[in-house]
Amino acid sequence: MDDVADCHYQRMDPLPESVWNAREVQDAVAANSPSSVIAFARRAHGLRQDELGALAGFSQSAISRLESGSNLAYDMRVLRIVQRTLGIPAHLLGLAEQGVAPAELRERGGTEALVALLGSGASSGAPATPEIVRELLVARRIINDADNRRVSAALKPAARDLYELTDRLRRSVSGEMRQVLLSVAALYAEFAGWLHEETDDWDGAEHWTARAMQQAQAAEDRDMVAYTYVRMSQLAARDGDHDRVVGLARAAQRERDISPELRVLALQQEARGLAQARAEAACMSRLDDAARLIDRIEHVDTDEYRVGSWTDIEHVEMQRASCLVDLGQPAEAINLYTSLRPRWGHVCPWFQGVHTAKLARAYAHRGDVEQAAAVGMDAVALARVSASPHVVRELRALSPWADTAAFSEVTAQVRALG
Repeated sequence: MDDVADCHYQRMDPLPESVWNAREVQDAVAANSPSSVIAFARRAHGLRQDELGALAGFSQSAISRLESGSNLAYDMRVLRIVQRTLGIPAHLLGLAEQGVAPAELRERGGTEALVALLGSGASSGAPATPEIVRELLVARRIINDADNRRVSAALKPAARDLYELTDRLRRSVSGEMRQVLLSVAALYAEFAGWLHEETDDWDGAEHWTARAMQQAQAAEDRDMVAYTYVRMSQLAARDGDHDRVVGLARAAQRERDISPELRVLALQQEARGLAQARAEAACMSRLDDAARLIDRIEHVDTDEYRVGSWTDIEHVEMQRASCLVDLGQPAEAINLYTSLRPRWGHVCPWFQGVHTAKLARAYAHRGDVEQAAAVGMDAVALARVSASPHVVRELRALSPWADTAAFSEVTAQVRALG
């Protein structure tokens, strides 16, 4: 008998987002075990394997193999349907919310195979086509989702190779297609800058971000120009130069006719600089402006990468809580973070980790060192899951409390992270 009963499936009512923050789920993600996440979700819904099979359109034996890990080669169709039936956040299984992501990338043979596949179309001398552009945008989404899930050194050469492929195609065409490929090249250059930032190569980060700006401007891609200003502002924040942080974020907002999501990102970044400058009223005003724009954002259901596709109210309010920490208002930050944590299960692990570490710092500033240490251990777990240096950097901001008895385990774990 075919394991697939039919092509139809039913969706269960969604579980609370706090379920996905459970230690069992995070340990399964850290161990790269989608099968364990699926089994956990099934049990959380109170289903037996045969009941899940009936809902998803598969036999009990197919579900059993999936949960045991023996079918994790994967059959992407089975994995996708089970994910949607149980309402599992896609990134916990290495999938994109829509389209392809790390699990599909593994099925295709990794980033090297993807570069070779795309490069074969260009090396044949055939002209660039809309189909090739689409594949490049899907590939950009794949490597972005892979990095969001877990930082990997293998992504840097893949991003560079895909950039060089795009740039080679761009040089071979003219007119509208050349302008489109300039925009795609800018997307890859910006991502290369991000990957260099993750490895503390700040010169490389600035070089690639500047290249992204040049190509975005040449393409007259206002959204990409605005986003590159935002990225420049983020790089300036490393030096604590709040004048540059604010100035570059405002430059992004001066670009004509940018999308609501780009304006939200620029407002958030301006608020970050204003918090560093201790300009509380202006900071909160910018975040209020950003929150009001959220309803104007229309997210496109696409496999392709889109700048700002992650923008939502949770990201805005997480930035607000972070600003409250910088403004010396730990109690207000704790209250806001506490209300947000049950709702941020869809946010990528490294971003959760950064803000969990900020919450730990807020508790420490308030004088609740034991609670700060407990939350700090949660951030350590997310640092392991994501392998993100951004989380580790934020954990190091807890160094004033490193020698306290309550922080002994956090301190040891942060040192072990490198």
